[in-house]
Amino acid sequence: MNPLIIMDAGLLTLLLIIGVPVPFCFAGAALLLMMFGDFGSTSFLVGAGFNKLNSIVLIAIPLYILAGGIMGAGGIATRLVDLADSIIGRLRGGLGLVLIVTTAVFGAISGMASSAVAAIGTVMIPRMVERGFDRGYAAALVAASSVLALLIPPSASMILYGWVTGTSILACFLAPIVPGLILLTLLGFWNLILTRRMPLKQPEPAPMRAIVGETFIRTKKAAAGLMMPLIILGFIYGGITTPTEAAAVAVVYAIPVAIYVYREMNWSGLGQVLWRAGQTSGVLMIMIFFASMLGRIWTLENVPQEILESFLSVSENPIVLLLLANLFLMIIGMFMEDVSGILLAAPLLLPVMKQAGVDPIHFSAIIATNLGMGLITPPTAPLLYFAALIGKTSLSGMLKPALVFVFFAYLPVVLLTTFIPALSMWLPSLVLGLN
Repeated sequence: MNPLIIMDAGLLTLLLIIGVPVPFCFAGAALLLMMFGDFGSTSFLVGAGFNKLNSIVLIAIPLYILAGGIMGAGGIATRLVDLADSIIGRLRGGLGLVLIVTTAVFGAISGMASSAVAAIGTVMIPRMVERGFDRGYAAALVAASSVLALLIPPSASMILYGWVTGTSILACFLAPIVPGLILLTLLGFWNLILTRRMPLKQPEPAPMRAIVGETFIRTKKAAAGLMMPLIILGFIYGGITTPTEAAAVAVVYAIPVAIYVYREMNWSGLGQVLWRAGQTSGVLMIMIFFASMLGRIWTLENVPQEILESFLSVSENPIVLLLLANLFLMIIGMFMEDVSGILLAAPLLLPVMKQAGVDPIHFSAIIATNLGMGLITPPTAPLLYFAALIGKTSLSGMLKPALVFVFFAYLPVVLLTTFIPALSMWLPSLVLGLN
């Protein structure tokens, strides 16, 4: 391999380890190659970056970020929590189950794990602490559950994966759903186990009629928010709109719901949401721009092929190749969040996956579960730090339950997804008729 490429990969890794913001990490790695590489005129690299940004598919991501921000500020999170609490909150440890379920539903609205941490964590952590849950445990469960936003459609990560690899975005939306449901089940199981010895306060017993009445009232209050993921996915899979157009529909639907139905956001608040969504989207576009330039150079230098050859030098056995690819993804996931991980890893590992006989749709579920696990795996674990900030707790108090979730919920899902293709291929085959 070209020594300059090795130096460039080392620089990228160093910048990530010392905590430089990810867009600047990609920018530094790209600029190093532009300054010292023998590529003649580098104007084509700038053009490559802008050409990647000039995509109708990418418009969907800031629109979903905006829709999730509107619904988070507009009261949808509180109403989802109240509804789930009325159904399962009376069980011992039930409030943890409420958190897991509402995070999955909110993930189907926002498509971003960080949005789910902010919206659901702000509501749930104080409520859980009030009922006797350990604050560190509550924050760790918020972080672990928020990864469901990557697996439950519409997912911004799957939009990026489909765009980078040229795979059907509709199929990529469907592929991680079954692994996501398995993960939801495992998180619920470990929540019940880990809360057995906590001094939890149970709600006062109530007659069934009162519980049903309360659930009915809260369902009516949450109905407008619950309709949003149904509208998005119904429009996409009903062939009415593309994913990008469905994102625009979601924004148009979310504004009147937040302002006139829930009445928890005004037009001034909408301006603040627009500003925050613009900041997030701007950072994302800068990262995509420099990552595209870096990817173009690495492709010219045959880095994907050299990674494939290095893997094949270890073994040509498909099982070994899959294990090596998973290890590669786990390491990447420990140092960068899902979006940048997909931009870097998807084009590099796709040749390896094809060599191992893995369908690109199946690989979308593999990469989503791996990078999702990386978001709560030290040393970087961005979602753990974010949840600690939201929950006003220390990382040390979150570490033990977080590691339980990593080793006994996420890791089994990663292995099942990797070695049982039917888990990720069944729904795309059923809905889209893929073979």
